[in-house]
Amino acid sequence: MQDLTLIRLKQDLGAFSQYVPRSFHPLMEKPETVCVGAVYNGMACAAALAEETEPGEYYLRYVFVDPVARLCGLGTYLIRGLLGEVKAAGARQLKAVYSPSMLEGEEQTLHILTRAGFSKPKPISTAFSTRLADIPSVRVNLPEEMAVYSALDAPEAVQLDYEALVEKGSLPSFVTPERLKDPDPQLCSFCTVKGSLSGLLLVDRLAGGYQIAGLYVLPSYRSGRTAAALLARTIEAARAALPGDTQVWTSAIDRGGYALCDKLLRQGRHAQKETEFYAVYQF
Repeated sequence: MQDLTLIRLKQDLGAFSQYVPRSFHPLMEKPETVCVGAVYNGMACAAALAEETEPGEYYLRYVFVDPVARLCGLGTYLIRGLLGEVKAAGARQLKAVYSPSMLEGEEQTLHILTRAGFSKPKPISTAFSTRLADIPSVRVNLPEEMAVYSALDAPEAVQLDYEALVEKGSLPSFVTPERLKDPDPQLCSFCTVKGSLSGLLLVDRLAGGYQIAGLYVLPSYRSGRTAAALLARTIEAARAALPGDTQVWTSAIDRGGYALCDKLLRQGRHAQKETEFYAVYQF
């Protein structure tokens, strides 16, 4: 491959835009994003993109190798080039949490990451995605002692309850603020029972759509209607504010989450379900 070169890509992707999904193009506006492209005989043929999520920690967001250039070692070359650029940017590690549709060719990608020095990929969760219009309504009759709010209109006492739980480390990471990039306060929901916080649902606004970042019910309220109340309010608010073709996705890591996603996010011909894998490269 004497005519193969690797280049660092900037905001204007040019000929490489076909190899980076449009939903990821906004990431190129961030100076800390690292994106590389491969050129063979003067033609763009592959690209890989990594995003810094916190100082020294990067995530592999997308890899694509043109089908006509596969099975010749280009994928490994591309990933190793990306690793070099990420290391130069000061990274301590590069993580990969991905599904087959993200990386275009599951089996091939598993081998590419391993050959480039990543840990052995392990399945960690199931990703679900669908259009907003295909999510069924959740109907629930709330008893008098229950109430549900958006993050915009939740009483101050409820917000203080949430902040206190965050400070104590009493909540799982998926419902804490530091895990969110651009939370939508209109779609995030808080539920109370007799004025006390019973649960919350957080929604993150990301490139390409909306992610249900986390649904959590406090242990003492899990036999009630908190989860249903949160889902009902968020779905209703989303339908009032967003077009029906808005993409919605989330990940399920346990049996209960899987069953819930299976009911709500497997509807319609646009629905997808994929296994997500995890691998890491330590510098």
